[in-house]
Amino acid sequence: LYGAGRGVDDLICLFVGTGVGGGIVSGGKLLEGCNSSAGELGHLTIMTDGRQCHCRNRGCLEAYAGGWAIAERAQEAVRSDPKAGQSLITLAGSIERITAATVTEAYANGDPVAQRIVEETAHFLAAGVVGIVNAFNPCLLILGGGVIQGSPMYLSMVEHAVRINALEAALGGLRIITAALGNKAGVIGAAALARHRLQQTQ
Repeated sequence: LYGAGRGVDDLICLFVGTGVGGGIVSGGKLLEGCNSSAGELGHLTIMTDGRQCHCRNRGCLEAYAGGWAIAERAQEAVRSDPKAGQSLITLAGSIERITAATVTEAYANGDPVAQRIVEETAHFLAAGVVGIVNAFNPCLLILGGGVIQGSPMYLSMVEHAVRINALEAALGGLRIITAALGNKAGVIGAAALARHRLQQTQ
């Protein structure tokens, strides 16, 4: 109704922040599911028996691409090779204080460890997006959230991988763009949904 998906009846929003969440609009209607929990796209399994997620599963997209997971992976990389990770330690102040934002800053400075982590994150994120695109065939995929907002390079990296790996039929007409409403998206969406529900009862 208000953001980057205005006027599109088949779209998916994937927000990558501290965690990874999403929403699916199909045929102009929000896909809600049996118990109104549809859209938990961050908990698609991209790696069997992979990293422990904050949910009870392992190998979720969020466990690789969420902000907390990027920080965790960066800290592990630095602990395994403190000399190579010195730039990240210097920026953060300590290994424990390395965050996804630290990785982005180090990436911009050309740090090799940060570059590897960003490229791996884009690879994991693209794996999830390919599955989403193949399953739902959206006309528009909107990437948003703090990680995407702070690291816009993910958009081109993910789109490149999706164009190579997704089904050709699912790519026809697909556009991948960034969110337009920034941190206000959730509040605006919640208010719009509440107003819609109120209008239905009148």
